[in-house]
Amino acid sequence: MASQTAERESERIGGSYGSFGSIRKKKENNPRTCSSQPFAKPVMSLRKFAKVKEYLKRKALELLAQVKGTDTEKDDFTFDESKLIIRELAAKLSWVVPIRNISLLCEDGSCQEERQDFILQWAEELNHSPQTGQSQAGEITRDRRSEEPLDQQIPAKEQKLKEASKALSNWARTLDGMEQDSVCLGEDVCSVLQDLERQWKRGKLPNMLPVMDFIIWSMLQEQPQEGSIAKQWLRNNQRSRSRVTLNHIPDSVWKWILKASAKITLDEKTANPSLLLSPNKKRVKMDTIIESVYNPWGHYEMTSKMYSGWWCVLGTTGFNSGRHYWEVGVRGKAEWRIGVVRESAPRQGFVDLSPKRGYWTLLLQLGQLMAVTSPVTKLNQSVPSRVGVYLDVEEGQVSFYDAEKRRHIYTFDVDFDVSEKIYPLFHTIETDRELVIL
Repeated sequence: MASQTAERESERIGGSYGSFGSIRKKKENNPRTCSSQPFAKPVMSLRKFAKVKEYLKRKALELLAQVKGTDTEKDDFTFDESKLIIRELAAKLSWVVPIRNISLLCEDGSCQEERQDFILQWAEELNHSPQTGQSQAGEITRDRRSEEPLDQQIPAKEQKLKEASKALSNWARTLDGMEQDSVCLGEDVCSVLQDLERQWKRGKLPNMLPVMDFIIWSMLQEQPQEGSIAKQWLRNNQRSRSRVTLNHIPDSVWKWILKASAKITLDEKTANPSLLLSPNKKRVKMDTIIESVYNPWGHYEMTSKMYSGWWCVLGTTGFNSGRHYWEVGVRGKAEWRIGVVRESAPRQGFVDLSPKRGYWTLLLQLGQLMAVTSPVTKLNQSVPSRVGVYLDVEEGQVSFYDAEKRRHIYTFDVDFDVSEKIYPLFHTIETDRELVIL
């Protein structure tokens, strides 16, 4: 009996697993060894099980102690700790804010990096908000690492996460004394939350962090005014490089953007002579040029307003104040450039079309979508078929959207000189597909 047991044990250790956990002997060539069998599980004694249970219980208490802001310190900021902090804050928000159909406590698809970004971002916001009155214990800007020996210093991000978690926990505890549903956020905020609820039910919201982000931001606003929620959402959410972003713009915010719709037509006086404009000045493509038969440059007297290098054309109307929005159809096109340019920007030759020269554009080239910064910023998202351009001169904002999916693509922060106008810009090199102003 002992020899048989040893033989079975040697087979278990020395054998290789086939499909779904079947054990195959090394010298065995049996095609039926790939049968469906359960994996061999280790046998744990009651004593070992008790030790593991006690260890897990101790670790859980340590995590909860840190979430509650005690003096318990750890050497790293783990996946579970960030999750516990988010859940604690979600529970407090769900208590004081009347949210009936969205559970902020539900398990979602947020990753560790997203949660850590959220914790760092909102700890910083709370520390600078006059409404929170955070104590110095919650501040994350100071650096205590210089007071410790080098071998005991915690990495910068770990230290910031520890301090940020305390800041969020401190603010969460201030919500304990508030009555249920005691925070009234206003009709405009409620309309956004209702739209977020619809997005969540349709599976368009990847996780609940953007909802928490919007609720916290709304609670900290001072003197809410008509349209301020949509306006501030655009400024704060779209300019943020945080991973905590809404990938689908709520109805009320999108309607606010559309209120700034402007009628745009193409200015043939600025067009590169190689471009062909439609009679209604709404469509443009590259002209088919056969120099022996037709040379479009022979019909033009070049001026300083015309583009002599890049195949660009400007809009007829320029803006030095207000909000303005327009859409451009680019379905099926392989290459284009869309954006805005200041009136004094150079137009002669193949100049650098970057913000330094007065150009703020979105570019599709060789299948890659890019924001033309210095250097360019490659954007990892699908190519839109309809591009929305939003210009706010006073706020210094140029934003691009996937207008069909209502998704934000990229935002430039600009300090505009209101003494000169900002013009819509369009660029194309294709002869078979037009770029269309919608």
